[in-house]
Amino acid sequence: MQKVFFTGTHRVRVPEETEAALLPLLGEYGITRLADVTGLDTLGIPVVMSVRPLATTLSVSQGKGASKLLARLSAAMEAIELWHAENAVPPPTLSGVAASGLRLPYDVTELRWPAGSLICEHTRLDWIDAQLLPSGQTVPVPRGAVVLGEMPDSWQVPGLTNTSNGLASGNTLAEATVHALYEVIERDSVTVEAEMPVQERRCIDPASVDDEHCADLISRISSAGGFLELEDIPGRTHVPCMSARLWHEDLASSVMHGTGAHGDPAVALSRAITEAAQSRLTQISGARDDIASARYRPGHFSRPELPDRAVAWADVLSGYPDRPFETDVAEADWLAGRVHEVTGSAPMRVVLAEREEFAVVRVVCPGMLHEEHHHESRQLTKEGGVR
Repeated sequence: MQKVFFTGTHRVRVPEETEAALLPLLGEYGITRLADVTGLDTLGIPVVMSVRPLATTLSVSQGKGASKLLARLSAAMEAIELWHAENAVPPPTLSGVAASGLRLPYDVTELRWPAGSLICEHTRLDWIDAQLLPSGQTVPVPRGAVVLGEMPDSWQVPGLTNTSNGLASGNTLAEATVHALYEVIERDSVTVEAEMPVQERRCIDPASVDDEHCADLISRISSAGGFLELEDIPGRTHVPCMSARLWHEDLASSVMHGTGAHGDPAVALSRAITEAAQSRLTQISGARDDIASARYRPGHFSRPELPDRAVAWADVLSGYPDRPFETDVAEADWLAGRVHEVTGSAPMRVVLAEREEFAVVRVVCPGMLHEEHHHESRQLTKEGGVR
């Protein structure tokens, strides 16, 4: 479909239409409330919580955006995505079959199982059908690479625990696929960047950012007394990916980290900044039980140091070709091609929902990197260094 909305994101429907279609459906997915928590922080960047008490994974999801409406839609869709990964993954088409007995166009060990995983080509697994992108050819993928939450009726190989990487939704199937592929590319770029020498990092001068929306976000943080470090991290795919590190003295022991990828560098930067702000509000609201108590430590912490060198935003833009995709289908095909070129394997898509109001997909991309701890906020030492 043709794109029609371009503020902080690209969408094929205006937010008001998405809201009208989505809000009547929240009860179907156990969502009891959408809570605006923006006012708990001093930054004024919109963040909304979505509450789903009967979840088997996260009962609270968070959404952010350029406006409160976009943040509300983001929070609702985050929760709906998780519901589908918990409850709508198809039953196995093959059970107890090893990859060595299938003619797979990929290596099953490259699906980024957790460290210490016992998965190998001889492991007997349950399989479901996926579609190779962009061809649409049917190919088996392990069900354990798609499903989230408890599987009480299914024996699981040790090390089969998964993440939500590549789980996404959208107004259409293609739009959901676009967002899923951007997330996989983002996590891959973050993992690559974490291994780079500090001197090779490409930091961006926040004062040079002239995109109207991103400049407003930067101004809100600066006016509230916050510190913001921005970085260009194109990774292996050379799809625009940006990183934001946010610090404020009221949570002085933590540096909040946000990242975002998108064909439009300004959208990638907006996603990174708003995700860092969302991470702050996650900690402020205490919405996650796994937040370490050390992140609330009182005491004196020095303000982080600005990088010695920073490039201008115009120089960042000059490094990326202009790719004005008019449709979500064209963008999805381009992203699938970028992943295939980097890994040698075509990405695969499992459709979890496709209805008039929205679509939910999970993409599985053999060979793409993802280390969960690289994506988390980091803790400052008393001397101002980052752990």
